[in-house]
Amino acid sequence: MNRIVKIISPQNILPSDPPTISIITYITPITNSCFTIYDTVDSLKNKKFLKTKGENIQYPAVERISLRNVLNIHNDSGIKDLLQIRPMVTKIQSGEDIFTSEGLPNIKLVRVNKNQWLLFDGHHSMLAYMQVGKKYLHEVAHLTVENEDTDSVSSDEISVFFGSHANKIRNREWKSYVINWQAPINEQLCSRIQKNMGELYDALVSKIDFC
Repeated sequence: MNRIVKIISPQNILPSDPPTISIITYITPITNSCFTIYDTVDSLKNKKFLKTKGENIQYPAVERISLRNVLNIHNDSGIKDLLQIRPMVTKIQSGEDIFTSEGLPNIKLVRVNKNQWLLFDGHHSMLAYMQVGKKYLHEVAHLTVENEDTDSVSSDEISVFFGSHANKIRNREWKSYVINWQAPINEQLCSRIQKNMGELYDALVSKIDFC
């Protein structure tokens, strides 16, 4: 079985241009040494096991996926060091996107089902894009992971995002929980308070404004 990884970047030059995105698609096999979604992302960083399916192909942005509707994996209490959002905002306002040192988008998501995405990395970056007024996923650079045969990922695969606490969550109940890596280990697994990035942004916007 394979996973499909897409690196998606906005390509609009002028605000009046119709929304266009660039997509680089990779196929990564699921193996014993490349099993979890984190392993799959690391394979891109290390340039291992990659088969390019389509390189830098430009498409019209057909899907209008609201950033506010993206599922978060942290409550507001799990978002620390809000000061790092300010330089991100400045960078975005200058026309740049937010990438890691390896050249991958900071924002990384998995498709949970046909109409829902889960943000598993890059909460600060998505908050920064929202702070400058970005509303849709096609307006920001991001990386997506999904299985080739189902176009989504399973609950079992999502459990890796909860680390050592994964075995405390029964199958499909993961949507009721978030993780807070800054908390003491026995308090890291938390009940979900903010149900999406829109609610998370609303809970933090006053603090972001003063950063």
